[in-house]
Amino acid sequence: MTPTKEIIGLRIISILDGNQVGVVKDFVLNPKEKTLDFLIVDQPTDIFGAKVIAFADILGLGEFAIMIPHPGVIQDVTQNIDAQNLLKLDTHVLGTKVLTKKGQLIGVVTEILIDEETGRIATCLFESQGEMHQVEIEQIITLGKELLIVEGSPAVPNQQIMKPKIENEIPMPEESTLLEETDAADEVIEEVNVIEEVQPTEGTVSIVEKETEFNLFEQRQLQYFIGKKVNKDIVLDNAEILLAGELITPEIVTYITKRTTLMEVTSHLQKN
Repeated sequence: MTPTKEIIGLRIISILDGNQVGVVKDFVLNPKEKTLDFLIVDQPTDIFGAKVIAFADILGLGEFAIMIPHPGVIQDVTQNIDAQNLLKLDTHVLGTKVLTKKGQLIGVVTEILIDEETGRIATCLFESQGEMHQVEIEQIITLGKELLIVEGSPAVPNQQIMKPKIENEIPMPEESTLLEETDAADEVIEEVNVIEEVQPTEGTVSIVEKETEFNLFEQRQLQYFIGKKVNKDIVLDNAEILLAGELITPEIVTYITKRTTLMEVTSHLQKN
């Protein structure tokens, strides 16, 4: 999955002659199909109006460039009715408010993740009360110009749900039961100790270490950071500073423990 912030600014390369024919200036979303349908091209010679590339004409979307078969797939907006109609809808999603079907305002969209193979929107990230959350495309009812309407509400961390139940609902056990449960607990502790002794292989971050704070998607984001650089200084969660241009190592990744820090790093990753 590719964040839209990484798509904007990518070089556009023609396979036919190996030349750079432009740079991605913006993207055009289809709110009905929930897809990225066109890329707006920034060309030095673009003096007669905007030009677009249909996502269907893209051969590859990578970290360095977008590959197209030949310059002929770049079209004038004035010659593409579908692009004109979508541009009139002006559905950017980024910066729009997130509203549940029951009318609860829960945040603001900060990023969209695109499936680079299909152009389909996979996930929207949004900020709520200083924390980052995500909503999968299956939960999105409406992609509007001003509102993103979703089913339900963001998930609450499991420990917040379970804690009241442990305190208020579980009765004190009988003494004989307590002894049996103590023996079982000792076995569990031994298993946990075995897990803690397993060290992550070089170049990876232990999922056990992060699972109480980050979901699977966020863990993948952490792995994606390794070997990359940021374009500004960022204060990590252990108070150390990740300097602009400094290579992100597996050790540095372990210092990212809050979602706000994860999103800040994501927003400031350098393009190779």
